[in-house]
Amino acid sequence: METLQMNPTTPSDSFDLKEILEGEFVAAHFQPLVSVRKKSIMGYEGLIRGVHPVSRAALTPDQLFYEASQKGLTLDLDRLCRKKVLEYFRGISAERPDCFLSLNFEASIIDQGVVGSGNLINQVTSLGLKPQCIALEIIESNVRDLSDLQKFIQTYRDYGFLIALDDVGAGHSNLNRIPLLKPDILKVDRYLVQNISKDFYKQEVFKSLVGLARKIGALVLAEGVETEEEAFFVMELGVDMIQGFYFSKPQRYDLIDDQAVEAQIQFLSRQYKAMVMRKHNIKKFNMKKYELMTREVQTELSKARVEEFDQKLSDLIRFFPLVECLYVIGENGLQSSDTVFGNLEGNAKNRFLFRAPLKGTDHTMKDYYYMMMDGGLKKSTFISEPYLSMATGHPCVTFARLFKDLEGKLQILCVDINTQYLQQLSAT
Repeated sequence: METLQMNPTTPSDSFDLKEILEGEFVAAHFQPLVSVRKKSIMGYEGLIRGVHPVSRAALTPDQLFYEASQKGLTLDLDRLCRKKVLEYFRGISAERPDCFLSLNFEASIIDQGVVGSGNLINQVTSLGLKPQCIALEIIESNVRDLSDLQKFIQTYRDYGFLIALDDVGAGHSNLNRIPLLKPDILKVDRYLVQNISKDFYKQEVFKSLVGLARKIGALVLAEGVETEEEAFFVMELGVDMIQGFYFSKPQRYDLIDDQAVEAQIQFLSRQYKAMVMRKHNIKKFNMKKYELMTREVQTELSKARVEEFDQKLSDLIRFFPLVECLYVIGENGLQSSDTVFGNLEGNAKNRFLFRAPLKGTDHTMKDYYYMMMDGGLKKSTFISEPYLSMATGHPCVTFARLFKDLEGKLQILCVDINTQYLQQLSAT
């Protein structure tokens, strides 16, 4: 296939879209989709760059599709783009039969009644390609009629195509449609990936999307990964594939250095293993530290009567600067002490929504209470899953330890630790 030479430094003058369509002035670019765990390139996303018929300046897909939407030519442009990507992928598939193609599909044309036209399946089969090695990328929010979208997905799934939902986590994605459409791949938007190592909330949203994908049997692909740190974090959060400048920018396939990409995969794999081991050792160290801390506090409380708990906790918490708060729950599930805050109290969120539980507050619905008391298991220690503290509004975990006070009554010491601080410690 003849290669169209583009000059990205030449300004993109106004252009005639019909001339581009008739002359097929578009070029296929590709970007690797990488699995670090499998240490391989799994596939390529096919992308399009337009070429100005006169200046040879590069035209972005946004420029092309904006012009197409203004002139009612979106369907024609979409079909041309797919044709070019599929034609080039035929050669890639012959060279790398184990790789799949992620093919962009302008989902807004579904509202134009194209479902059942057969154009796409005919494009694929006429080139000798198998639908099973092609994932159709769809931005579901671009489709108004959900029933048409479902019909489209079912039609092409029956042909054997994979379905990938693009831009998941972006501003207009409708997460309620994910279980309905049952995609094979969720492509998490760059917005959630960017600086994810420094943003706890992005991490938790990403983790939730991974959890959802696991439940519906979908793979998760992180888009726009540009740094080693971002790659580490999305891997740690359970991503299956990675796409982004960290491995390769989108470009003509013959310019992609697969050996360099694979070397980068090997390097990242080694670095990731080392990081995981380092974090594991830090976590073990921190858990041991908090185990000793709760034991120390418990030892002091076991020498005191219930009415002395408040003063004891106030005296002890200043030695543990990363503790958000301390409190004690009695055998009946009612709070025996006040909630005593450490240095982090001033960071509490809205006081109207989040308030410290007072002495006498019922904690019988807390998991650590019924695991240690009500359930009859009499576990001596317990660490909760991360949850949102109703005392501060911060994500936290509770370290709980069973003990007897000076009068021989069973009590539970509760130590709340902000999970963001725990993660910061693990990252150092």
